[in-house]
Amino acid sequence: MRITGIEDLAATLSKTEYELLMRLYEIKTFTGELKLPSGMEDWVKTRFKSLERVKRQQIVSIKNRFTGEHSLFNELRAERPKDSLQKTVPHDKTHCRFCKPDEQTPMDSFGRIRGRYCVTASNLTKYDSYHGLVIFNEHNPLVITEDRIADYLRTCERWFESVCKESGDELHKFFLWNCLWRSGASIIHGHMQLTASKTRYGKLEALDRVVSAYNCQYRSDYISDLCKVHESLDLTGTSNNDRILFYLTPVKEKEIVVVSTARRSDAIARTIYKLLRFYRDMGVMSYNLAIFQTGSYHVVRLVDRGDLDDRTSDIGTMELYAASVIASDPFELAQKFHV
Repeated sequence: MRITGIEDLAATLSKTEYELLMRLYEIKTFTGELKLPSGMEDWVKTRFKSLERVKRQQIVSIKNRFTGEHSLFNELRAERPKDSLQKTVPHDKTHCRFCKPDEQTPMDSFGRIRGRYCVTASNLTKYDSYHGLVIFNEHNPLVITEDRIADYLRTCERWFESVCKESGDELHKFFLWNCLWRSGASIIHGHMQLTASKTRYGKLEALDRVVSAYNCQYRSDYISDLCKVHESLDLTGTSNNDRILFYLTPVKEKEIVVVSTARRSDAIARTIYKLLRFYRDMGVMSYNLAIFQTGSYHVVRLVDRGDLDDRTSDIGTMELYAASVIASDPFELAQKFHV
């Protein structure tokens, strides 16, 4: 099964499954046509193995009717020519401030929280009043184990609890991991960031409004229905009762969403570890990972940020202001995943 066959797959669903799919998503497929000058034909044949698939390109548009998430799929974009800039993950720790966090990083007003494999610091250049770091003992962010992931998240939760105790306010939790430079990380050394905000971030607040309005209008749970739609299309997996969605409207390549009823993020550590190992098996080294809460759910969003050797940005004007343009296929991603 490929994303280009989603309309045919939808036609095989039960009436209930089909109506739920159509309630949540607008799905359209169309063909983009072009003409090639004769001087390009040999190069196109070599690069794309076919003239016809370039001259008539299949494009799939999927839009979430409620959240506005919108993805445009074209498998040819994965094969487009790119310039290469050779880079490797540097292991020189001589000038790494995070290798000596006690000496080279600031601490929060309540001090540092130490885990088995990490320690907290205060972010030097904050984007919220409570903005911290969990700095890994291991310099190389690609060295991961389940125990380490659990410890990082446990330490994040302890930091959040300390912040709430100090502030005396009800705060919103948001954890993020930018892994390596393609993801926006300015420091190579493995670390997560965490915020505790009095104000609900705009995109999360918009999601909360969608969930609330949907639940009232349909007397059904939006998150649960989202999972049902993905399950009906065989775009789900499970791990420790966590639901894994190979997302129909990815923000960028290979996006995976986890929906969990766990009360704390460290209870999702095994699932996150499995997904990061799955990414590594596919050659993904740079990614963005976010963890937040909506209603009674913890949600994890994980997305591939592209080849470390590639100097072409994976995000352009379309992603910033219109819709995400996607080269990867969620159906292929789901078929490759094994718990």
